[in-house]
Amino acid sequence: MSSTTSNQTSTTIQCLPQGVCSWNYYLKGDVLNGETRLRSSSEQGSIVVDGVVFAVKKQGVFSGHWTLEHEGTEVASAQKQSVFWRSFDIDAPGGPLLLATDSAFTRCYTLRRGEESIATMRPNHPLTRRGKMEILTSDWDSPTVVFSFWLVALIWRRLAQNN
Repeated sequence: MSSTTSNQTSTTIQCLPQGVCSWNYYLKGDVLNGETRLRSSSEQGSIVVDGVVFAVKKQGVFSGHWTLEHEGTEVASAQKQSVFWRSFDIDAPGGPLLLATDSAFTRCYTLRRGEESIATMRPNHPLTRRGKMEILTSDWDSPTVVFSFWLVALIWRRLAQNN
């Protein structure tokens, strides 16, 4: 699967819940349209990027490891660093990435390649599920960024279920 890149240096993608109580999202922007789907009964699901469907699979019930697959081929993977931290090491086509919260007290995440910020993902307001992604570089892979948002939505759902 080839990566999709943007020629803009900064662009916003709106992340809109598919329903009032849904953790599934529509992603709408000038450079990307997609969806994220979280299964209600497990920490698996799928993403859709410009009409292409990818499966998100958890590698074991108690595992902190997920893979992103397209037609049976792994295209990216994410490993939660620790049960106590809300961060993931992501192995992506463009190299290793880190998805981590901006602070321990926020639902805002940044996707980084080394010291370079690729994208930020945050709710529009502290009490809403609506959010946005801000793409900060011209060198980004659409499936990896949407997979990263899928992981963020999973953590948001976990936080809501624990409160």
